[in-house]
Amino acid sequence: MNTAQGRRHWRQEKFLPYLLLAPALVLLAGMIYPFALGFYYSFTSYWLQYPNRFRFVWFDNYVSLVTEPLFLSSLEFTLAFTLAAVVIQVGLGLAIALFLHGRIPGRGAIRALMLLPLMMPPVITALMWKIMMASTNAGILNHMLSFVGVGPINWFGSTEGAVASILIIDTWGNLPFVALILLGGLQALPNEPYEAARVDGAGAFAVLRYVTLPLLSPFIVLVVLFRTMDSLRIFDVIYATTLGGPNDATTNLHIMAYQYSFQWFQMGKGMAQAIVLLLLVVICSYLLMRLWNRASESTQ
Repeated sequence: MNTAQGRRHWRQEKFLPYLLLAPALVLLAGMIYPFALGFYYSFTSYWLQYPNRFRFVWFDNYVSLVTEPLFLSSLEFTLAFTLAAVVIQVGLGLAIALFLHGRIPGRGAIRALMLLPLMMPPVITALMWKIMMASTNAGILNHMLSFVGVGPINWFGSTEGAVASILIIDTWGNLPFVALILLGGLQALPNEPYEAARVDGAGAFAVLRYVTLPLLSPFIVLVVLFRTMDSLRIFDVIYATTLGGPNDATTNLHIMAYQYSFQWFQMGKGMAQAIVLLLLVVICSYLLMRLWNRASESTQ
């Protein structure tokens, strides 16, 4: 190899890592730029109607949230909905995983059918349930309830019905994910602790409490982490069904940020609410990640 070819080969090897990283860097820049722009707008009085007329208000948008009744109710709904969704979905998902882990006929077919909700976009799922939850007997859900003597439920017109409907739709769409993750965790557990428990004469409940759940704890914390992050920032299901109603009963921080930004055109306040939601997600994720690390270390 002559000198010119050697130099060309050296230059190719030198710049090859940068060329391979270029797509990732472009994607990273595309993610950082809108976040930085939204963070910048959160300190301004920016209105969409007057894009060239805004000024810095520094922390005024954040301070005003403390005295905003809608923000406080949205924060309360966000936290309450997240807690209810995570508890219900993880509890039901664990029960389904334990059921499918046993030797039951048609287990493979059931697992395949469980993937169907995961294949549907959340908005399509929400609209499908909205049709089934029509407030009269024309809705298939109320029609089925009429056979057991339950009158038509106003699913989306009442506060309790709207909250329950959002919870049902979100659970139906995400329960298979929780169940399959926990089922994979059950199948990865070692057999030796179970053999020792059988030798000691432990019952089924004792095995579940003292063997299965401690060994499965990293997987449980993992699905709690994923479902907490998703539940805190749920948007599509609420937007497609109630849009935060009735009377702001299902307005969470994400919906409120959307309303301020794109319905009421107060982009500065909307971005401040979005940043608060982001901080909430980051804090919860950090705490759950620490819990997951402890659970992983305890099972090693």
